[in-house]
Amino acid sequence: MKKKIITTAVALGLGLATFGGAVDAGGPPAGAGDRGKPVGVACMQHGLGLLRSLGAPAQVSRDVVGLPLNTVLALHRNDPQEAAGVLVSLGLPAGPCDISG
Repeated sequence: MKKKIITTAVALGLGLATFGGAVDAGGPPAGAGDRGKPVGVACMQHGLGLLRSLGAPAQVSRDVVGLPLNTVLALHRNDPQEAAGVLVSLGLPAGPCDISG
């Protein structure tokens, strides 16, 4: 029983060391901006906040923008400049989505 516990602990320790080394060696995720967050995260959070301020995000997304919520959030996350254009065309503030400078 004691041998099994020691073997399990050693295996767990090696597994954690391997996993930890892989995470440390990788650095920040691809497309990471400030503090390791993907560049469009602030824009996505801004867009979601605007949708929430207008009501239920999924419903507002369909009614106002004409697209499902997941599509709208993906646009904000992946193409902040395009999202800024959409927000401005709707008369809403572009906030962190306007990355033009």
